[in-house]
Amino acid sequence: MNFLILALITPFIGCGLAYIFRGRLSGIIASIIALITVIFSIFSLYEISFSKIMISYDVSLFKWLNTESIFGLLCDPLTSIMLILITIVGFFVIFYSLGYMSPLNADHAFYQPYGSYYFLMLLFIGAMIGIVTANNFLQVFFFWEITTLCSWALISYTKDKKASFSGLKAFIMTHIGGLCFLVALAIMYTQLQSFDFSCLDLLSTNSKFIVFTLLFFAASAKSAQIPLFTWLPDAMVAPTPVSAYLHAAAMVKAGVYLMARTYISNATLSGNPAFLMGTIAILTMIVSVILYYFQDDLKKLLAYSTIGHLGYILFGVSLGMLGSKTGGMGGVFHIINHGFAKGLLFLSVGAIAYATGSKSIKELKGVSKKFPLFTTCFLAGMFAIVGVPPFSGFWSKFMIFTGAFELKNSITNTFGLLAIFESILAFCWYIFVGHRVFFGEASEKVIKANNNIPFSMNFSLICLLILSVISPLIGYPFVKALFGGY
Repeated sequence: MNFLILALITPFIGCGLAYIFRGRLSGIIASIIALITVIFSIFSLYEISFSKIMISYDVSLFKWLNTESIFGLLCDPLTSIMLILITIVGFFVIFYSLGYMSPLNADHAFYQPYGSYYFLMLLFIGAMIGIVTANNFLQVFFFWEITTLCSWALISYTKDKKASFSGLKAFIMTHIGGLCFLVALAIMYTQLQSFDFSCLDLLSTNSKFIVFTLLFFAASAKSAQIPLFTWLPDAMVAPTPVSAYLHAAAMVKAGVYLMARTYISNATLSGNPAFLMGTIAILTMIVSVILYYFQDDLKKLLAYSTIGHLGYILFGVSLGMLGSKTGGMGGVFHIINHGFAKGLLFLSVGAIAYATGSKSIKELKGVSKKFPLFTTCFLAGMFAIVGVPPFSGFWSKFMIFTGAFELKNSITNTFGLLAIFESILAFCWYIFVGHRVFFGEASEKVIKANNNIPFSMNFSLICLLILSVISPLIGYPFVKALFGGY
C-alpha cells in the first residue's frame, strides 16, 4: 500500500516541478515523473496482487460531517485495471508530446509555454489516480472536479477562439454532471450519513433510483453519452496527445468507472436503473455510429467512436446489473481493451497530421507508401476497435453480446441485436476509411510530408501497438479476480 500512496502523490509533486522548469526541460521532467508513477503503480499491484485492500485516514477538517473516514485508499482488481491504463497511457502520451510539441509539427502552431502543458497533464494523471483509488463517493468527487478543470484548460490550450469555446463547452456540459453528483452526495448524507460505495443498497427503492439516476447522469456527462455528448467531438481542437489521453484513455473513462464501481459495490441495482443505463447506452451507440458517416476529420471520427464504445462499456455494466455476469465482465474488460486501442489510434492520427499537416480523409491517400509504421498502428487499432478476432476488442465485445442474449429477456435481446448492428456499421465505415487513407496512390499531402518523425513519437506508437495487442492478457486476470474467479 505504500507504493499506492506514492503513485498517487508523485504526479502532484511532479506537476509543480514541470511548471517551474520552462522550455523542453519541463517535458523531460514530466516524462520521468510519469515513468516513476508507472513503476509505483506496478509495484503496488504486485504488492496487493488480486486481493481487495482498503486503508482509511481520519481527516479532522471534516469531523463535522459525523460520518465514516473521509479519505482513504482502495485497491482491488477494478482499481488495478484503471491504474494500468491511466499510468501507462499517461506516460506514453507525455513522452510522445516531447516530439509532437514542436515547431516542425505541420498540423499545429508551435505550442508554448511547455510548463503549463505538462503541469496540466501530470495534474490530470494524479486526479485520475485519485478517482480510481478513492474509497468513497465524496473522495471521488474531489478528484472528479479536478479532471473537469484540467480538461477545460487543455482543450483551450491554443487560446484561439474555437479552442476557447470548445473548452468552455466541455467545462459547462461536464460540470452539469458534476452538479448531479453533488446532489446525489447530499441525498446519501441526509439519509444515511455515509458516502460509502455500497450505501445505495441501504436506501429505499425510490431514493435508490433517484441517487443512481443522478450518478448515472454525472457519468453520462463525463463519458459523453446522450444527451451530453456534443462536447467531445468539439474537444478535438485540443493537441492530439490531449485527445489521446483525456478523451480516449482517461477522463471519459472516469464516468464508466463510476458506474462500474457502483455496480460491483451494490447487490440490489437491477430493474429500472439497469434498463435506464442500457437504453441510454444503446441509443448513444446507434447515434454515434450513424454520425461516423458524416465525418471527414479523422480525430472527430475517433471521437464519435469513443462515444459509442463508452456506450458499450455502460451497456455491459447494465447487463451485469440485470444478472449477466458475462455481460458485466465484458463491460469492465472493454475499459482496458478500448483504452489502449483508442490511444494508439489517436496517436497514429497525430503522427500522420504531424507529417502531412492534415487529418482530412479526403486529403489523405496512400499513407502506407511513406509511413508503414503509422499504417500498421492505425490498422491494428482499427481492427481492435471494431472487434475483429483475434484483436483485443473482439474478446470484450463478444462477452457483451453473449451477456445480452444470456438473460433470455426480450429487451436485452433487442439491445444485443442493435449492438451487433452498430458493430457491423462501424466495421464497414472503418474499412472504407482505412482503405481510402492508407492505400492507393499517394495524395499530394502525403507526397510532400515530412519524413523526420521524432523518436519519442515512433517509440510511443510501437509500445502502444504491443500493449493494444496484449491488453486481453493483461486485463483478463484482473477481470476474472473481480468477479470471483468466474
